[in-house]
Amino acid sequence: MWYEVEMNNESFPDLSLRSLFDFKPSKGDLKRLEIIKAAIESLATVGFDKTTYESIAKIVGTRRAHINYYFQDKNDIFMSCIKYIIVNYQQVSLKHIEEAKDGKDMVLRFVEGPYIWAQENPKELIVMYLFYYLCSFNEEYKDLHDKIRIGGAKRLAYILEEKLDVPKEISFELSKTIQNSISGYMLDATTTTEESIEEAKIKNIEFANFLLEKYAQSKINL
Repeated sequence: MWYEVEMNNESFPDLSLRSLFDFKPSKGDLKRLEIIKAAIESLATVGFDKTTYESIAKIVGTRRAHINYYFQDKNDIFMSCIKYIIVNYQQVSLKHIEEAKDGKDMVLRFVEGPYIWAQENPKELIVMYLFYYLCSFNEEYKDLHDKIRIGGAKRLAYILEEKLDVPKEISFELSKTIQNSISGYMLDATTTTEESIEEAKIKNIEFANFLLEKYAQSKINL
């Protein structure tokens, strides 16, 4: 299915992923989730360099050794944070898309979903910006980002093909254009004083609607 989470259980031993598959989390899973959420809090408030085992332990209210028991190093913690955020983001988006009336509404709700997630989880958005920065020179993070972006574009392409009869040779490029517009509008709204997230969301939906209408009129590759 277009909304399938393309990650395995070993990669995401936390409550968000398990809730997707009706798995009951163990005590260890819940503790890892608590640490991940504390790490997100630390990353979003003091940054990557100042996020340490000690800063996370302080938020959790435990000892440094307890954090180290569940995560072997800082990279392990950060990767787990990103994967948790992606699953949470996908859950928010999927729930929103499932309420769509038709194919076009599915696409517009696909665009709207990231803004709903960002408004509900502003600290997760900050951590994703840290992730983008690290992707610029860390190949492991860059590879993960590739999978995230390609997976999202493929899911949108599936909607375009199956619900709006967009030819396969066009659907992926159109989905990438829409995906890139989300990144651009979101970045402007959250890193400048030009407009709010809500204003950016409205403009982004209007842009996506414009693209769909132009395609419907011309039937050519945009």
